Amino acid sequence: MERLKAIYGYCIIPKNTLLFRGNKDTSFDDCMFFATKRFVAKAFDNKIQVWKTKTDINVLFLVEYLTAMSWAISYLPHLYCGIFPNEIITNLNDLDIKHWDINRRNEFVSKLFEDFKISGWLTSLEGKIELEVCLFNKNSNSKQLSFVEITDMKNEKYFKDSLVRIKLFPTSEFYNKTQTTLNNHSSLISQGRNHYNQYKNARNAHIREKAKNDNEKIGLKHFYYDLRIKLKI
Repeated sequence: MERLKAIYGYCIIPKNTLLFRGNKDTSFDDCMFFATKRFVAKAFDNKIQVWKTKTDINVLFLVEYLTAMSWAISYLPHLYCGIFPNEIITNLNDLDIKHWDINRRNEFVSKLFEDFKISGWLTSLEGKIELEVCLFNKNSNSKQLSFVEITDMKNEKYFKDSLVRIKLFPTSEFYNKTQTTLNNHSSLISQGRNHYNQYKNARNAHIREKAKNDNEKIGLKHFYYDLRIKLKI
């Protein structure tokens, strides 16, 4: 795992972190996909599964860089092509790897788990702001995850974004690419200002405008929480 961590970066998902899954089947599987936000899981099923990590879990950080609007550009195809350099399709995207060909995904995940001792990844949800955690191996998942309950959007206790708890260790290349992207974008808006402060202030102003009270303000901070806010970029 150390070689791939050096290339892509890594994350530590601490023990007792909640993860959300939009899926009818609550059994453990060899490849389980989760969101860090409840509403993202709802996009896949109205009944939202809540899971909790039973131990710290190390996963790869598969985000190549962030755009000015915090869209996270996935590094998953790059990793796949590095593992399978003879792949005849050279323009694979995330869905090609994860869902459109289950045999391709199973071979990929098995290779990562067995040969590289990798338990999973954190990446974007198809190159957007929203993030996805994928955890590998049915036996490992039964040891590192516990099912909590089925919930819905009316349950107010699950408003937090679990990304707040996750420890991120991106590479210097990630920061360099992100900074280049932000510098290029800044010429279109305002030169010479701190990128992060500008982004944070705009976000906070939007939250103040939408929130009717302090509780709503706290909820909206988690609703709009993203990698730029997390990493202060």
